[in-house]
Amino acid sequence: MPVTRARELLKRVRAHPLAERLKRLGRFLPSRAGGGLRLLLAALCGAGILHIVATLAAPGMIATSAYDRVAPTLPLHQVKVLPAVTPSSQPLPFLTPAWRYALCRYDTGRGPVSVSAQLPGPGWSVALHTPSGSNIYASTGQDGRPIELRLKLVPSAERFGGLTPESLGVATQSENRQRIETAEGIVVLRAPDRGSAFAPFIEAAMRSFRCSADAF
Repeated sequence: MPVTRARELLKRVRAHPLAERLKRLGRFLPSRAGGGLRLLLAALCGAGILHIVATLAAPGMIATSAYDRVAPTLPLHQVKVLPAVTPSSQPLPFLTPAWRYALCRYDTGRGPVSVSAQLPGPGWSVALHTPSGSNIYASTGQDGRPIELRLKLVPSAERFGGLTPESLGVATQSENRQRIETAEGIVVLRAPDRGSAFAPFIEAAMRSFRCSADAF
């Protein structure tokens, strides 16, 4: 008896006008909802592609790059320690006053360039930037282990750059020097500005930053 009653109740539910409407709506939703979902996904993909294209194209659309603005103020193969960043003293927009900067413009078209710097601890870093803005090398300081960084920037083109001291039988002090192929750009030394109490220490470490054309 209970089974028969349940069957009758099920028949009534199926025969109800609202149930028929729900059935029709169920057949209608998948196609329309699927099409709407496809349109939404296509719009999101299009917006994402447009964003990526705009981001990649932005550097080429800028009339004056950061390198064009800074390079004329930097002597070739000489380190320039910038003053502390203030609203009235910043070579580029959006530089934070939490850091100190020292820059050196290099050009290996005239021969190899030697770079040396001390990275006393965390927050200190050295980075090489090309005129296009690409970062081709970076090194950061470590906690409790000062780093003596030695780099040798050599021409990216395959041409003779002179005999090395080793080939001439002369001992060298740069056993750990890293060789980096690059044409021209700017070396940036960045140091954390920890206040006036640390100013002499920071200034001394930044003054030890060297960037010069090799003698050979």
